[in-house]
Amino acid sequence: MSEIIAQQSGHHGAQARWDWNLWFRWVLANAIGEVVGLGTAAVVGVGLAWTIEKTMGAFGSLAMAGVMILVGTLEGIVVGIAQWLVLRRPIQNMSWRVWVLATAIGAFVAWTLGMIPSTLMATNTAAAAAAAPPPEMSDVVMYGLAALMGAVLGPILGLPQWLVLRRHVQKAGWWVLANAAAWALGMPVVFVGASSVPPGGFGLGVVVVGIVTGASAGAVVGAVHGLALVWLLQSHHVEA
Repeated sequence: MSEIIAQQSGHHGAQARWDWNLWFRWVLANAIGEVVGLGTAAVVGVGLAWTIEKTMGAFGSLAMAGVMILVGTLEGIVVGIAQWLVLRRPIQNMSWRVWVLATAIGAFVAWTLGMIPSTLMATNTAAAAAAAPPPEMSDVVMYGLAALMGAVLGPILGLPQWLVLRRHVQKAGWWVLANAAAWALGMPVVFVGASSVPPGGFGLGVVVVGIVTGASAGAVVGAVHGLALVWLLQSHHVEA
């Protein structure tokens, strides 16, 4: 009897042990993925802001939005690949194509919706610039709106991934809420990076800011929804 109790205690203890290694690899994967994906988007965005948008006027804003949506979709592909390289061990029967496609779709929709306000504001500002300068926005308001944007777009990013995760883990719906919390914290980091772009045109400083911003935002986002991922995999994994 004592041996059975000891075995059961050891089994429950193993289940209760938190997999910090998985969490760390997930954070690292998201940081690297966003350095490539979000960093590229930041560099392209700054480059376009100083070239196409200024030379093409209102049409330039639309062209910039289209390019940024394509770059954002590429971000989703890169991040999806980085995430799958971590997921392939705990979820061995998950297809990388399905996960990457889900991540890319979420990124495409989120970037499309996210570019609408800035594109409309840029168009209206260009049309009304001669009449009156636009009012300046305080940092508190800007970062608060960034957090709100992240809380709204996060579930859009997580929803297609939820459709994949629910085949492998129970209570996968928490993944959508985890993405809302993750991007509510991560999006202000993106805005901080965007406001830190050095003046003087495109250059090495822009590239450095893009890399640091991508790594920081990816690490913050990965740290938050990585907690949900570890909990789901350890507590509600569906055996194949």
